[in-house]
Amino acid sequence: MAALLHAPAAVLAQGTFPGMEPGRVGGVTAEGEKPDKAAAAAKNKQMAQELIDQQRDEAARRLMVEQRAKLRERLERDAGLLRQPVDLLAGMFQLPADLKLSPEHRSVAEEVLRQQRERAQAGWAAWLNEETAQGKGELRAEVAAQRLSNRVLNEVALWQADTTPQASDTIWIEALKTPGICKGLDQSRPAAQVAQLIEALPAAQRHAAWQGEAECLARWGQVPRQVPPSPDRAFEDELAAMLPKPPGDMSSLAPEVRDALQAAGWTYAGQSPASRCELLRWWSQEQVRSRRMTAPRALQAWRTALAVRSQAYLLPDVPRSGPGATDANGFPLFARRAELAGTVVVEQDLDAAGKIVRSFVQRREITAAGVRGVPALALERELDAASLARAAATPAAAPDPAQLRDGTATRRIGIEWVLPQGL
Repeated sequence: MAALLHAPAAVLAQGTFPGMEPGRVGGVTAEGEKPDKAAAAAKNKQMAQELIDQQRDEAARRLMVEQRAKLRERLERDAGLLRQPVDLLAGMFQLPADLKLSPEHRSVAEEVLRQQRERAQAGWAAWLNEETAQGKGELRAEVAAQRLSNRVLNEVALWQADTTPQASDTIWIEALKTPGICKGLDQSRPAAQVAQLIEALPAAQRHAAWQGEAECLARWGQVPRQVPPSPDRAFEDELAAMLPKPPGDMSSLAPEVRDALQAAGWTYAGQSPASRCELLRWWSQEQVRSRRMTAPRALQAWRTALAVRSQAYLLPDVPRSGPGATDANGFPLFARRAELAGTVVVEQDLDAAGKIVRSFVQRREITAAGVRGVPALALERELDAASLARAAATPAAAPDPAQLRDGTATRRIGIEWVLPQGL
């Protein structure tokens, strides 16, 4: 009895086990039924597998977190790994020393751009952390660098395409009514280009114009952003498709546009910044004149058409056309490197026989790695050439005569691009 009094009390295990649920006695139910051993075994097996899966997933998560942390350390320590996005960011908001601006104008411009450089630099560490935390599995340094480059360039395009109403809009709406605004333009980088356009304004309006740019730049990195809808971003595509090929009938064009198109060796892709700006300015006013667009909407379309594009800044060594521009399955190599996907809608005009007489991109709905919550404005044209080629190869039958308008019928073809697995 004494031994029993001093023996440790038995501790019952918490929880229940198959065959020992409440209501069971010795593995037999109160009603005298034997348990379903097969079902219990299956349940045990399922629970064991779930535990194994959880442990595996947790181990993978820890490994990923560790790898990403080491990658961030490498990126912060070795500036060469992020040379592309860092150089890109540094060059976007600089004015060339020899850019011809009045002293007063340069002072105002430099102050706005200085504030923007500081703003972008202040947010860089957060961007780096965000990009190295995206997705699952191992992340290579070059992939992280490309995603950051995508983001930098797209933010610049979002500044240029910002449609949030500004007090300075009235200045630009008036300026677009005459050809002079584009006359001296010879710069392609955004800050320098904006400075040249503002230099063309009356001196009394320049400070207000830069104030409008400053307000747009203050939204750097914010989500969401106001930009033109997808069809309005195809403003230039429709223009290029509409222009007659020399020596076609150009009687409907403005004299300055007609003269540009008839110049020896002129091509749309090879024209100067001033020529392209003027052509877009004229086209914006044609939209207003024909009441297809309001003046503010035409201004926004013009600004968006002038925004930076990835072809001029990202991965210049990757061909965009011709041999080697796509992989074995026809997916554009740049789009694969930049992790682009989405849909491109091609509009075609067909004659009575079903022959394609005009084809252009009507809208784009494209996503890009590093760009979240906003349109991929700077990169969305990278799938155009392949989309136009696929649309051109799509069989076309002669349209119903009742569908013809001025001898043609219109069809639209949506080309969906799904990013291949593995980079």
